[in-house]
Amino acid sequence: MFIRRAFFLFCIPLILMGFASAHAQATDERLAQFEQIIQDEMAYYNIPGTAVAIIEGDEVIYAQGFGYRNVEDQLPFTTETRFRVGSTTKSMTSLLIAQLVDDGLLAWDTPVTDILPDFALSDSELTAQITVADLMGMATGLVSNTFDAFDWWEWEIDSLLDAVATQTINGEFRASHNYNNEVYALAGYVGAVASGLEPTLASYQSLMQTRLFDPIGMESAIIADDHSQLGDNYAEPYEPDVLSEAGAVSRMIDAPIALVAPAGGVWVNIEDMAKYVITQMNGGVTPDGARIVSAENLAVTWAPGASLGLEDVPGYEDARYAMGWVLNTYRGIPMRQHNGGWSGYTTQMTIFPDNHTAILVFSNSSLGGQLNDTLAFTFAELWNGLDLQAAAQRRAEFAPLIAQLDQVRELAESTIDADTAAPLVGAYQAGWSVEYRDDSTLWLTNGVWAFRLVYFPVLGQYLVVNNGALGATVDFNTINEPTSLVINVGGTEAYTLEKVE
Repeated sequence: MFIRRAFFLFCIPLILMGFASAHAQATDERLAQFEQIIQDEMAYYNIPGTAVAIIEGDEVIYAQGFGYRNVEDQLPFTTETRFRVGSTTKSMTSLLIAQLVDDGLLAWDTPVTDILPDFALSDSELTAQITVADLMGMATGLVSNTFDAFDWWEWEIDSLLDAVATQTINGEFRASHNYNNEVYALAGYVGAVASGLEPTLASYQSLMQTRLFDPIGMESAIIADDHSQLGDNYAEPYEPDVLSEAGAVSRMIDAPIALVAPAGGVWVNIEDMAKYVITQMNGGVTPDGARIVSAENLAVTWAPGASLGLEDVPGYEDARYAMGWVLNTYRGIPMRQHNGGWSGYTTQMTIFPDNHTAILVFSNSSLGGQLNDTLAFTFAELWNGLDLQAAAQRRAEFAPLIAQLDQVRELAESTIDADTAAPLVGAYQAGWSVEYRDDSTLWLTNGVWAFRLVYFPVLGQYLVVNNGALGATVDFNTINEPTSLVINVGGTEAYTLEKVE
């Protein structure tokens, strides 16, 4: 009996070693297959540079950079390349607020007016109802003005409060989701004031550094708009050059996010971003084993809120917004995720709670969202033994856009004669100007922003072809005095400006 038992116990480690070996081999095979998919899809969407990290449990099992962070100088995109992660910053802001709730400095249901007395909306009753949690749930009913983003670079806290105060109200409070960067950013300044600081960008930066970046070990993390603060290894943003041959890219302007940083201002490399995601997956415990937020209050930031209304989008089941997180199910697989996008920087952060895995993707292209989604959903399929559908489905969805880009290349009149441009050139309201340059090109500018206009005869309009605004149209009225222009974004918003000189 003793001999048989000893033999049995001796076999257990061998059996476990066999399982581990088989699992490791299967993982390696899937990673090799996935890496080929990364390269194939990068080529299809013509993405200059990408970084991908895969997490399993507490371990980063894969991290790799591809392509170029800087196309002009052929500098490689690595896992140490700093990247502007855009709206994935939102989950960091909600974690910060959860820490402050732990410390008793505020509560989830604290009215915003208790902390920011100057917070006021067009509806006084709604003003009094909105709580700290509501800011990050983005179901306040407040609708962001797209054109406010062109002024972020010069805002202080009063400008942010004024912008929110004038936003239209549409939808049922706490039931209708309206994505709103300005409202979300206010949460960062609520946190600053609750901590005894002034509601400034510097205060928010300080809180993030001491409460998140340092404890988690995110040494590369920084909130900045000045590229000179980023060191030598950071990504530049790109977009398709629709006035050149297919496949060409052009550099985009990385316009300042400035005071709206709590909604999207963090730069970090993918290695340190993985440490942050592991902390989220561990319920608030860093990779080094330190608890920085209670599991209870961190879980509040994951609680499903208003529906995103994506019932007709293939692959999304009951998608709901939390606080800096989107909760949805893809082909039966629960996901907790958020993307980010700003001026050619696109990010995807996806956690799969059921099997304790996650994927991160950074891509420095305005088309990177297509790649990032493809990789996140393909990873879900591959790691759950499903047939691979995501890549083909997204290529099919993207095909019409390729046709539109080709049409722009074929039909757009990229240069404009001086006589045609003359009545259009000048200063317009709200700091906008129309410029005619020495190379016979027409530009619409505002501060740090510069949009190239080309004439599109099929539409009888001017078309914006750069800096992330491709598809926006501009109509000029030179018959009536003063001359005016109308900017149309996606056919849903119009912005009219009169010439002032």
